[in-house]
Amino acid sequence: MVVCVGWALAGIALHTASAQVFNISAPINSPVAIPDNSAVGTVQSMYVDGLTGVIKTLQVQLNILSHPGGSMYNGDLYLTLLHNGTSTVLLNRVGRRDGFSAGYADGGFNITLSDSAAADIHSYRVTLNGNDFTPISLGETPGVLTGTWQPDGRTDDPESVLTTSLRTTSLSLFSGASPNGTWSLFLADLSPGANADLVSWSLGIVTVPEPQNVVLATGFSLLALGLWRRSRRA
Repeated sequence: MVVCVGWALAGIALHTASAQVFNISAPINSPVAIPDNSAVGTVQSMYVDGLTGVIKTLQVQLNILSHPGGSMYNGDLYLTLLHNGTSTVLLNRVGRRDGFSAGYADGGFNITLSDSAAADIHSYRVTLNGNDFTPISLGETPGVLTGTWQPDGRTDDPESVLTTSLRTTSLSLFSGASPNGTWSLFLADLSPGANADLVSWSLGIVTVPEPQNVVLATGFSLLALGLWRRSRRA
């Protein structure tokens, strides 16, 4: 079951081909606990059907918070997104760097991941505060990261990944693919002592007609334009 929250149209190719924007939320009735200190993790999937065209751009919205009565540690988490045989890394132990293997100790994510964002999520503290050591919140409760960020994209083993690791995946890997089918979010908490819940996740998908359809539509439009001009001269 797919819930399309909204859609919009933007004219392309003489207004015969249109981009469509779909916001699709995963059906989560209650927060899903991410197993602590487990590489097995958990997989949450949703099935998308009935969308037309192919993917132009993709965004992922994530809301991951501390389990009630506990705390979470952002640097523990490893997340990937899989669709039709293609996989990309969303989070890979954010803040993990040379000389500091634990990563960032902030307490949650309420974020959008987008290739067009200004900054890499792996080192978000540097973007926000100019260094790796200042937390999001200076209060007793660890802060929750918000905003729009580039996905991590680092495919190195989570036990050895660093800020300097190459970023070899992105959400653009899904461009040109069908949006329909199963989307699977894998989540793992790879260190002990903190508990996180997946509260919600959703996809923002922009689709465009398949290339051959755009060519045909443009051809028909040019033909119609030519006939109209001919009739005007008659």
